[in-house]
Amino acid sequence: MEPVNQLLQLAKAKHVSDVYFMPKGDQLEISFRQATGIEQIQLVPSDMGQRWVNYLKFQAGMNVAEHRRVQAGAYQDTKLGLFLRLSSVANYQGQESLVVRLITEVPPIAQQDLPLFAHLRQLLANRGLLTLSGPTGSGKTTLLYQLAQSLVPEQMVMTIEDPVEIYAPTFLQLQVNPRADMTYATLVKAALRHRPDCLIIGEIRDRETAQIACEAAISGHIVMATVHARHPLDVPLRLTSLGVESALVSAAVMATAAVSLVFRPTVHAQVDLWQWEKGVATHDQSIIPA
Repeated sequence: MEPVNQLLQLAKAKHVSDVYFMPKGDQLEISFRQATGIEQIQLVPSDMGQRWVNYLKFQAGMNVAEHRRVQAGAYQDTKLGLFLRLSSVANYQGQESLVVRLITEVPPIAQQDLPLFAHLRQLLANRGLLTLSGPTGSGKTTLLYQLAQSLVPEQMVMTIEDPVEIYAPTFLQLQVNPRADMTYATLVKAALRHRPDCLIIGEIRDRETAQIACEAAISGHIVMATVHARHPLDVPLRLTSLGVESALVSAAVMATAAVSLVFRPTVHAQVDLWQWEKGVATHDQSIIPA
């Protein structure tokens, strides 16, 4: 469908992370999420908008006859060079909404562009757990992939995510699927049997995953993960609150960092790094040029 393809082309050109199709009365509002916020693109009649939504759902293998229940799907658009992840749900009036996440391959980064990058690589050589925290869309996963990509082909890299957000053919990428009993904890256990040199965990959210990640970090693996914490200095507390012994956390955590988006005057990712050594944290900061 040409109007939809043109819309996605525009989204890609503007480096959009998400495209929203939201019901607004008898119209459908289409908006783009960018680093600067959400921008309204156009309003279309509901019947036209529903045809666009159905087209995208069909491409993603979703049930086009179901408009109320939660659905999820994904597909690769080879012409645009995008992997699209879709999520749909109806509001209380039974009107369907759709969000399309645009996923591209991990962008390359030169080490000289980020002073902290070489430092992070040096830290990873010592093995241990590196955690990132920060808001959605700030670049946490991208930075982890860039760090891991710098290890290939010297190392074996495995990723565990829910869902996989970046396509990296040089990695062994696993995706959480609770219906198949493939939880974070289950996949981390399975991953360690594959003897990876570097393990990326999309999110540490429960005790078992935190425990295994810390144990892997002190047993010679490079472990990188995201952790929901108010501040990077709170990560050890967050891990202990999940049930991991403080001594294990202290031995496993090598560094914690916060990733956020700043504008100078264009969008950049700012990395605040805390390095842990014998329970003492030292701080450094760097900007990733756009």
